[in-house]
Amino acid sequence: MRTDVTTVAAGAARAELGWRDAAGRLHATAVIPLVIDDAVVAALSFARTATARRLDRATAATLVFSDSRMAWKGWSACAVSARVTVTPDRSGEWTWTGALDQEVRKYPPSRLLIDTAIQRREHWWYVPRWIVRLEPTGPLRQVARRAGPDDGVLFTVGAEGMTVDTVAVDDWDAERVRVLLLAGDGGGRRQGPAVLFTHDFSIPDQERSTELVVSGVVDASELAVVDRTGERHLAPPRLLHRLRAHYRLERACSRALAAYDASPSAAAT
Repeated sequence: MRTDVTTVAAGAARAELGWRDAAGRLHATAVIPLVIDDAVVAALSFARTATARRLDRATAATLVFSDSRMAWKGWSACAVSARVTVTPDRSGEWTWTGALDQEVRKYPPSRLLIDTAIQRREHWWYVPRWIVRLEPTGPLRQVARRAGPDDGVLFTVGAEGMTVDTVAVDDWDAERVRVLLLAGDGGGRRQGPAVLFTHDFSIPDQERSTELVVSGVVDASELAVVDRTGERHLAPPRLLHRLRAHYRLERACSRALAAYDASPSAAAT
């Protein structure tokens, strides 16, 4: 049975997005996939402006659905190459497209911030978004489902362009990380610059989340690590952590919105 990317996106709670910029650097992050007018999008808060700016410079991207946690009917493990378009939605028009209902269902923290009109007025800084449109440029490809955050998604740039595999990882902290394809054909077959990515979130509240990006060069089944960014382990649940996270989010959104409003690009829109 043929599966459409919008069907998978509608059923997924999370997706992994990897992309290459004009300088050839690879990046990766986790997104909440939403569907607006039959298009797959991610609605990034202004706290993630730096990520949105990097995505705006993407020359190639791959959207991966490898995490079945909290997924709904229609989800399947797959990947698709995509063209990325990033547009600012300062006024929050995305909330009138049906995407708001999707986000509060998939991401419980949003239910506490923008589920009602009163909440949206109170948390005005969380309403504006960067709308990242992900337009498929190829067919859906099957990938092996990751069993959890101990497995990773490997994005590689080689002779055949940008490729993606889901992999088992023996030691995330090693200087040379061994990766084995979850598809079951033994060691890795990729060579070239690569990013190994994993993420985690607390279930069912999703109030805590982490991302880890390991950059380097892959040769067959081994990644020679050049850089690590982020964290793999979730912090223990604490009320103080929740309050601080809320404050950091509000401050980051407010500062990014103030900078955007003062920019020439905002005046031109």
